[in-house]
Amino acid sequence: METGSPSAGHVSRRKLVCTLGASLAVPLLSGCAARGYEKLPPPTRSGTRLDYVFPRGDSYLDITNAHTGERKALRFMKGNRADRRALRQLDWLFRDWRDGEAPSIDPRIYWGLAAISDEVRRQGHSGQITLLSGFRTPQTTRFLQQRGTGASSNSYHMRRRAADIQFAGIPTDQVADIAEWLQVGGVGRYHGSDFTHIDSGPIRTWRG
Repeated sequence: METGSPSAGHVSRRKLVCTLGASLAVPLLSGCAARGYEKLPPPTRSGTRLDYVFPRGDSYLDITNAHTGERKALRFMKGNRADRRALRQLDWLFRDWRDGEAPSIDPRIYWGLAAISDEVRRQGHSGQITLLSGFRTPQTTRFLQQRGTGASSNSYHMRRRAADIQFAGIPTDQVADIAEWLQVGGVGRYHGSDFTHIDSGPIRTWRG
């Protein structure tokens, strides 16, 4: 697993939450209702901050797969609808690169990444994401377990509902703080390997 090199100055959790509360808890763009985000497939869960914030932000994602070197920079909304071609490109980027299996990823993962990226760009960062792990087949999970990586047999990666990511110039804790505030679902902080895990399961947090 590759690691990044966090370089941004650390922002205190208290300051970050205050900043997010001020910037994300209000409508960010005028005319957003007319853009029709409700035509996206329904998310796994409703009533979270992410469900409020995402439709008012930007669906732009700039993601590089750490293992294949492939990069996609695109918006997965086109007009008032999900851009199916863009979503298929993202699904391929998130594939199990060992097996080449590329099922549809839960759109909530893309929602969460877009909302986090939107916020860090407002803080002056690029918003560029490195994807360390997206979808994983059971075979890949068993392979990783044999290597002693601690991959769970019930991993949300196998359910197409998880991503292990790094944001350029953003410390793991700061990425996790934003994801937790957004209530994306599960948020794991892995300081040793320098990445943040997000999934669209129940809201919970942990340290790895």
